Amino acid sequence: MTGSPALSAAAGTAAMPAVTAVEAMHCRIPFPNPLQLGKVHMTHRDYVLVRIRLADGGTGHAVGFERGMPLLDLVTRVAPFYVGRSPEMRAAARQAAEAATPPARAVLMRGISLLDVAMWDALGRARELPLWALLGGARMRVPVMPVVGYGASIEAVTGQCADLAGRGFRTIKVMINGTDTVADRALLEAVRGAMPDDVAFGIDAHWSWKTIEDALPTCLLAQDLGAAFIEDPFLPQQWRNVGDLQAQIGVPIAVGEDVIDRYGFRDLAESARILRIDASVSGGVTGAVEALHLATIMDREVIPHVFPTLHGQLAAAFPAIRCVEMILPEVGADPMDRLLSEEARIEDGDLLISEAPGAAIAFDWDRAAGFALRTERVGS
Repeated sequence: MTGSPALSAAAGTAAMPAVTAVEAMHCRIPFPNPLQLGKVHMTHRDYVLVRIRLADGGTGHAVGFERGMPLLDLVTRVAPFYVGRSPEMRAAARQAAEAATPPARAVLMRGISLLDVAMWDALGRARELPLWALLGGARMRVPVMPVVGYGASIEAVTGQCADLAGRGFRTIKVMINGTDTVADRALLEAVRGAMPDDVAFGIDAHWSWKTIEDALPTCLLAQDLGAAFIEDPFLPQQWRNVGDLQAQIGVPIAVGEDVIDRYGFRDLAESARILRIDASVSGGVTGAVEALHLATIMDREVIPHVFPTLHGQLAAAFPAIRCVEMILPEVGADPMDRLLSEEARIEDGDLLISEAPGAAIAFDWDRAAGFALRTERVGS
């Protein structure tokens, strides 16, 4: 008798069927009105949806931001390493995909990440367990951090902040210009005045600064106003700048939403106090768990990057996650709700963790097809 069947029998489960096909769809959803994200003018949001199919008819899902990259092509490039393997062998698939083209690993990791999420989702669906239960649950509700700004007027932003505070949200993230200190001062002072003292705010500079001298005026202002964090003052690879800035201010710096693996997070964890993990980028659920263990060991807080229902599953299992970020539908900057078949459940500013099997990714493939620019399939 071989070891694997004996283990399966002892656990009372049968080996899962293999992946027979990987489907990927690039969708574009226009915004009701153009938005400003730092220096970037935005008119739409692009998503890539992934669905894996198993030999028994089971499926697993994932979704990620395209963010100007050929994400659909990256998914189809690594898909052959997943076809023919079961979700229980997801680590073998990931290792094979990473080893195939080492020079391109950083780029391919975005495709690998979505396929890893889909494998975990399929595993949870097959076992009839939510992701948090597979990982080991610690809580069933997690604070939500809504995001405001995106080039809106000061009056609009302060109105949103006051409304969100009244609805029970306890931390709010404000997008700033980053290149206009006078405008940022006016915005942040108005935001602080619009909310009760027990509601915290953080700011997102969206990589606006190149040097410590560029960053310090706004960062010191944010510190004086009691900001909870300053996000992305520099590019993530500028971790030395992050460390130098963190040494000069008391406000925690939050970085990492585009970091691909635990090695990058290790550098950032030595420089900043809050890590921004994104399972759709950082190696999937597997990579996010690795980074969360690192954060726990190094006593760092984590605020995941968007995708609140998926990251809420991780937050249910990892107390290091302070809150989950959410761009609420009324803001208009993340219209992913138009692709979903289930909405996030929020109560008194908290995300109620889904108990549905899988990774809490409930998109409607047929509805999404109405926004599709291109669809590809690998496998039978």
